[in-house]
Amino acid sequence: MKELGHGANVNHMASIYNKKPEDIIDFSSNINPKVIKNLDKYILEGLKECRSYPDINYTNLRNNISRYIDIDSKFIIPGNGATEIIYLLMKSINKRLAILNPTFSEYGRSAKLNNLEVVNLELNKEDNFSLDLETVKENIDTFDSLFICNPNNPNGKVQDLTDLLDLIIKNNKLLIVDETFMEFVENEEDYSLIKYVEKHENIFILKAVTKFFGMPGLRLGYGVTSNKEIISKIYEYKEPWTINSFADNLSKYIFEDKEYIYESKEYYIKERAYMVNALESIDNLTVYETDTNFILLKLHNKSAHVLKDELLKYGNILIRDASNFIGLDESFIRVAIKSHEDNKVLIDEMRKILGK
Repeated sequence: MKELGHGANVNHMASIYNKKPEDIIDFSSNINPKVIKNLDKYILEGLKECRSYPDINYTNLRNNISRYIDIDSKFIIPGNGATEIIYLLMKSINKRLAILNPTFSEYGRSAKLNNLEVVNLELNKEDNFSLDLETVKENIDTFDSLFICNPNNPNGKVQDLTDLLDLIIKNNKLLIVDETFMEFVENEEDYSLIKYVEKHENIFILKAVTKFFGMPGLRLGYGVTSNKEIISKIYEYKEPWTINSFADNLSKYIFEDKEYIYESKEYYIKERAYMVNALESIDNLTVYETDTNFILLKLHNKSAHVLKDELLKYGNILIRDASNFIGLDESFIRVAIKSHEDNKVLIDEMRKILGK
């Protein structure tokens, strides 16, 4: 198997360090620790549906998502996680793709596997990895589509992309925005471009239930666009029945669980502040601002690889070595914001290793 360099590789790391996977606290994957109420009941309902093929058109699933994001269901493309949509999209767009880095590696990987020309642009590292609109303007003739993650992975900062959207529309390009972490943002309605989809065909947005709803194993994501040409091309390539009955059935409940959504948002508003303040009190560490459920950190006198090794060896804690993100180096790590109890364990262990 090829090592793709992502987090969430607990079993593999446990085998290397001779530890039990259940003893490891996984800060490498950015998953909401809260669990949907009655999840067991909903799973059993989905089990009953497994005796039949899922609806090949996913009509009910698309309608459930439609009510959640307030977008016509005909503009929604469901997938086996957002990753399936990314790979289908790369088969369906023009040949030149610009990617704003550092960011999720599967954008570039999927583009190259589909023989796209990749133009790597940089976010402004000196300004918390902010978007430099002038950089995009200077390179506007080098790409047909531009990919940006908002809030961005690995630094977690959300940005107002309306000026970027105006530039893309003016130049008749396609803007692809990964919003899979947008639900964690306090005022997501101020930043999400979902509200522009029906009016403009120049937008393609990625969403998923993986992160915010805390179910990465469910593999349910979706793309949103009013670009009929792209929708048609994606369905030419899309395999049938890629979404299982469990995911289809759960969509009836998770998007309607207002209590879960509210409590999760409130939790992360408070826990982000706690984590950032606690981490900023640790020596030899730069803490980047975040609006989502993970934090990017820069080590001053230790490499990411060494700290990862020490935390796992002595604290049963797995973090994300972020050195393989384009534009970052061996001094960068990323940690998820988990339960308050787990977060305190991480803070204590990092203080032991890095200094108070």
